[in-house]
Amino acid sequence: MTTGRPHPLDAWTIGDLSRTSGLTHRVLRHWEKVGVITAERGSTGHRRYLPLQATRLYRALALRRAGLGLTQVAALLDEQDPDPVATLRSHVATIDADLRRRSQVRDRLVAVLQDLDHPREEPPDDHDDDPAPADRTLMRVIETMMMFEQYVHGYDGAEHARLQDQADTLVDLVHHGASYEAGARVVEVGCGVGAQTLTLLERNPGIDLTAVDLSDTSLAAARSRVRAAGHHGVRFVQADLMEAPTHTGDLRPGTFDHVFVCFVLEHLVDPATALRHLRCLLRPGGTITVVEGDHGSAYFHPDSRAAREAVDCQVQLQRLAGGDALVGRRLYPLLDAAGFRRVEITPRQVYVDGSRPQLAEGFTTRTFIAMIEGVRQQAVAAGLLTPERFDEGLRDLRRTTEADGVFCYTFFAATATVAHTHPGETTPHERRGRAG
Repeated sequence: MTTGRPHPLDAWTIGDLSRTSGLTHRVLRHWEKVGVITAERGSTGHRRYLPLQATRLYRALALRRAGLGLTQVAALLDEQDPDPVATLRSHVATIDADLRRRSQVRDRLVAVLQDLDHPREEPPDDHDDDPAPADRTLMRVIETMMMFEQYVHGYDGAEHARLQDQADTLVDLVHHGASYEAGARVVEVGCGVGAQTLTLLERNPGIDLTAVDLSDTSLAAARSRVRAAGHHGVRFVQADLMEAPTHTGDLRPGTFDHVFVCFVLEHLVDPATALRHLRCLLRPGGTITVVEGDHGSAYFHPDSRAAREAVDCQVQLQRLAGGDALVGRRLYPLLDAAGFRRVEITPRQVYVDGSRPQLAEGFTTRTFIAMIEGVRQQAVAAGLLTPERFDEGLRDLRRTTEADGVFCYTFFAATATVAHTHPGETTPHERRGRAG
């Protein structure tokens, strides 16, 4: 042993490793505790690191800089990982997902800046206690970032109840034409809390159903609801629509007969890419059914500017969250561009007047107004409306449910197929692109 800097063949102290690696004593002790590195103990009880142990530390540092967790690092160094290639592939997928999230953050901030560069004209306001422009900008940015990790309507119990009310009220409108033969392999994408899943199972007995969602919380709720109803053969899969299908797992390319998508595209930053990925899941001749709303189609009597402004808050918040509450009108070009054939769009209007009190309660009040009311806090925090103006809009929306009120809203249902492709065959979208 030497008393100065150790020779490579000598043992290193924890101070030596700390100085050369840049890690603190505390971190080195923690890494030893979790099995990432090992140390010898001298007669005095102090740690000593032999050359092989120092080399292990630097290998661990390289793996950590690649972003692997300490448990993964320890398993790889100990050769205890049964499939290190799969571990690295999984880590690459995690990095890809993180990059997508960062890209979404950037897109949301760009959207905020665009809105700030082109502000809406506001009427003169006599309030002296309104935030300064710089403060309002900061509030918009903070609110946008808060919304980034959450579904624009929220994941709480009230939202779960609203989704179930929506499913119960709109069952015929949403599922009209979505009839699948027994034994067909069907994938429901964006199953959420299972509001539409039960209807698919009840209206299509004998189908082989896979329900997919990004949220583990929603999948747990869906699984519980479906099993409580006596259905035990459904596969529940956590997956991201923005990831291309792979040849492993439950979502392999070309393995499904039908895809069912309901109220999902409105929440996606890039619905075109998601549709291309869904097309890959279908076998030749398979079909897709897509149902989406369009908040721009909402109109009512008595008309109210405050009510329209409250509805517009939901549209703006969804845009800031990366979605599109007006996506219903875009279904044909989106499906066409994704390479689907025989795209057909059917507008399906919900019309509510005083002769339809059950629809006024089930759709206007418990579905649409509940959705708008659910974004009140975000809308006020983002400075889109004052609390008083938003509440006025809610009161006017509720006014439309009275005996002399009328409320109208249009959903858009799309069906399309994946053709049996022949050499040289192109889609209409591709032909138009070549012509241009």
